[in-house]
Amino acid sequence: MFALSEVANGVAEIRIDRADMDLNVMDQDAVAEFAGVIDRIAADDLIRAVLVTSAKKTFVAGGDLREIVAADTLEKARALVDANRVCLRRLETLGKPVIALINGLALGGGLELAMACTYRIAADTPAVKLGLPEVGLGLIPGAGGTQRTPYLIGTEETLKLALSGRPISAQQALDIGLIDELAPADGLVAAGLAAIEAGVVPATQPWDRHQYTGVLPDPETEDGRAVLGKFLRAVTGRAARNEPAPAAIVAAMRAGLATDMDAGLMIEQDQFAQVVAGPVSKAKIKTAHFGVNAAKSMSMRPRDIPRYEIKRVGVLGAGQMGSGIAHVSAQAGFEVALLDISAEAAEKGKAAIARNCETAIAKGRMSREAADALLARITPVTDYAMLDGADIIVEAVSENETIKHKVLAAAAARLRPGAPLASNTSTLPITGLAEASPRPEDVIGLHFFSPVDRMPFVEVIRGEKTTDQTLARSLDFIKAIRKAVIVVRDALGFYTSRVVGAYTGEALTLMAEGVDPVQVDKVALAAGMPLGPLTMADITSLPLMIDLFGSVTGDGTRPGVQGWRAIEAVTRLVNDFGRTSRAGGGGIYDYVDGKPLPWPGLADAFPPRTERMPDEVVEKRLMYAQALEAARLIEDGVVATPTDADVGSVLGWAFPTWTGGVASYIDMVGAAKFVADCDELRAEFGDRFTVPQIVRDAAARGERFNPA
Repeated sequence: MFALSEVANGVAEIRIDRADMDLNVMDQDAVAEFAGVIDRIAADDLIRAVLVTSAKKTFVAGGDLREIVAADTLEKARALVDANRVCLRRLETLGKPVIALINGLALGGGLELAMACTYRIAADTPAVKLGLPEVGLGLIPGAGGTQRTPYLIGTEETLKLALSGRPISAQQALDIGLIDELAPADGLVAAGLAAIEAGVVPATQPWDRHQYTGVLPDPETEDGRAVLGKFLRAVTGRAARNEPAPAAIVAAMRAGLATDMDAGLMIEQDQFAQVVAGPVSKAKIKTAHFGVNAAKSMSMRPRDIPRYEIKRVGVLGAGQMGSGIAHVSAQAGFEVALLDISAEAAEKGKAAIARNCETAIAKGRMSREAADALLARITPVTDYAMLDGADIIVEAVSENETIKHKVLAAAAARLRPGAPLASNTSTLPITGLAEASPRPEDVIGLHFFSPVDRMPFVEVIRGEKTTDQTLARSLDFIKAIRKAVIVVRDALGFYTSRVVGAYTGEALTLMAEGVDPVQVDKVALAAGMPLGPLTMADITSLPLMIDLFGSVTGDGTRPGVQGWRAIEAVTRLVNDFGRTSRAGGGGIYDYVDGKPLPWPGLADAFPPRTERMPDEVVEKRLMYAQALEAARLIEDGVVATPTDADVGSVLGWAFPTWTGGVASYIDMVGAAKFVADCDELRAEFGDRFTVPQIVRDAAARGERFNPA
């Protein structure tokens, strides 16, 4: 993986090239090999300087996450970074100039390796991204990220980088001092040699010099305490119960800055071991990394179907969802016919896309040229004849079965055999919608999430007659628009809508029982949900919620709705009190300047409880309701695996990532405890808390519900 050679005049090159992977990843074997190369350099007096380069399009992408998942004790977790700590410390104390030539991604352990070099030059190209993304996987930097970075860019910038996990560009890295130079992508080695000959590359690190005069504030000064205190307050409290990594990052930095580098690295190693040995990091890695990457790879695609060539896409409906689908299709390079009932409506949809492009330009995410090219590929139309030649058509009209049948039938008449005809429906069974087409085998469900241009996920629903060819071609389309996907079987409400319905339905049932909506929403937020369920109901609109609950309730006999009061609660608010939504002037809450406030009339609709329900019980009801419904859908074969359920929950409705997802949440609680808790909830609140046999069996065997 590490090839050592001479470049010129005593300057050696360490060229990193991991043959068994697409990216350079540092596992324990790689670290051992790297240490051997460093020993050779230390022993060779003819080597006066070193260039560290990559043979791949990236520099180093970080550590091997499989090793982290396998480290189930503090001792194993410490051992993961112990050799790397010694290796990088040896590199930076060689007493020779060492330059990292960063040609692509330098993330996590890759950036930490670069910081252990005494100088850093990055290619002036968008391909270069630098960052400490560990927090997104429930980890902290373990190879010096919390210790070296403050000496280069200061405490506040380091905490912004490490706590957000977001990568920055080469120019941004130069501006804050994380790198020393920019150079053309094809001139990195030349730039490195020039810097050595110019004498600008130090042989020691700033933290090892006696006279350090950098950007680092003393943590014991007023400024230092203010900076660390601000971030410490942001990562402690109830949120720390669920996400230990942010507080561990601040703690490692705070303690490390009060001592020398060697002691600081040991402190970081200890904090790293604690989060690695805990359950949160493993849950997040399994879902947010391995699960999501599998969902992006289209591993579920039928392999015997040739790749589908797509050039032209038809989108039916230019509303929020339709315009979003048109946006991502055009962004992928496809020509798009955006159809609506009137030219005004179709043009309005394109105008919404143009506004999104302007926002992206203003934020530096898109160039003017790219935006103009994207918009040029979208043609607003009203005539179904303009769909001729489409390689796929996606229907995104209102969630009304009659309307959907009408537009699907009209589109099917123009679509060539074999081209997928997709419905963006959230609840209506695909098998029934397919009856609108003379070729039901070409019909499939593609459930997008709003806003389409930012949400990374599509739920694919296979109808009873959907063929492998239709599935494969639809997945080729989704891959082209760069979304992750799970494939589910056609059923009442599919997967995501059924589970989200269980969540919102339980919240409305709590409200109908007299629990304060503010308490319900606060408990949900504290558990890690992105939005309170009752706030979400007001945003969605209560009349629409009636239709959605009707779509997922069926004949009322399925276990998940036993004892439910969701439809009763929403219908009473709409019909008896005229409460509709936030946009309609008020629903569950009143709104002042867009902010929700308690609605005094709620007590007339649902008299409040005489005793406050404990937050713990409210949380269990909200979270367990989702896990139970997901487990039922896995047991029924609607969702193929618990990992698919986890990925769909994290990407689809932002189920808390610290749990690993809605199925792994059962394991986070403990399958045996989950079963016992649900039995108690069932006895008190109804049969919807009945535990599926698949979960009881896992608990009885002492196994994880999601063993992946």
